Amino acid sequence: MIKKNRLKFSFLCGVIILTVIACGNSCKVVNKNKSETTREYKRADNIEIGEQFTIYEMPYAYDHSIIYNANDKKWHLYGIELGNSTFIHLTADSLTQRGWEKHKPFIYKNKEIWAPHIIKHDDTYYMFYTSIGVPREIRLATSKDLFEWKHYSEEPLFAWSNEDNNNLKNKDPMVFRDNINDQWIMYVTMMKDDKHWVVGYTVSKDLLNWSEYEICFDENTESPGVESPFVVKRGDYYYLTLSARNTWPHGAQEFFRSKSPFNWEVKDLVKSIDPWHAAEIVQDHDGQWYLSRSSGNENNFRMAPLYWNDGVIE
Repeated sequence: MIKKNRLKFSFLCGVIILTVIACGNSCKVVNKNKSETTREYKRADNIEIGEQFTIYEMPYAYDHSIIYNANDKKWHLYGIELGNSTFIHLTADSLTQRGWEKHKPFIYKNKEIWAPHIIKHDDTYYMFYTSIGVPREIRLATSKDLFEWKHYSEEPLFAWSNEDNNNLKNKDPMVFRDNINDQWIMYVTMMKDDKHWVVGYTVSKDLLNWSEYEICFDENTESPGVESPFVVKRGDYYYLTLSARNTWPHGAQEFFRSKSPFNWEVKDLVKSIDPWHAAEIVQDHDGQWYLSRSSGNENNFRMAPLYWNDGVIE
């Protein structure tokens, strides 16, 4: 009897030891996962920029767009200049060239215009921009060469208002290609009522017809604290960068990260670069990324290398 009890005791001890070992191994796995999550967050928070340099000096440099034309082998920049009734047009052989060549500006009926954003689809360039009025309008001009532009319609793409506000102050359009859902997404800064600023979005299959707006970033702020949205996808994540949330009209360039192109929250903030304003994110032919900067009355367009440090292989 004593012998049998000893055997049972030995068996139970063995089970307990194995259970402890298994638990220990399991705990190690959990700790490993936590460590990986921490490292992943640190990579996201490790966005860095290199030394700034000036690409063009002028009395007033603001919201702008940069795109490459493979036909003339030139980089093109369109941006707001002093007076807000024309977009300056600059070209350069190299994205990082100091001193770009100036060309005839873009004008729309001598009206006040803001914040151009240019993309290429098939053989056509599309320029989306804000025309100032009540309500503000988002308009579209197209070009085959980035020099001559025409409006496909006298009507704006949209000029949103609602029962709370006859001018939702639609501005700063940025268009992103959503390959997963085979559509285009336009992001704009706007007011959702008569007080609160948000980032809205609208979708399209053809770049001409756009859905009613929805909201993708809302911190319920009553100051005009969001400007110049720009979206880039890297790996599984979508990065939204915004200007001037904290100290409008100038302030930090802030990066938010989400696994959805339709929703970012304040808690998704992973990087703040201060001071910076109205950035465009551009990739050069060699794969190097750059962050451009509007300098306002600081008299120049600037640029700096952008390093994601997120482990994503280009």
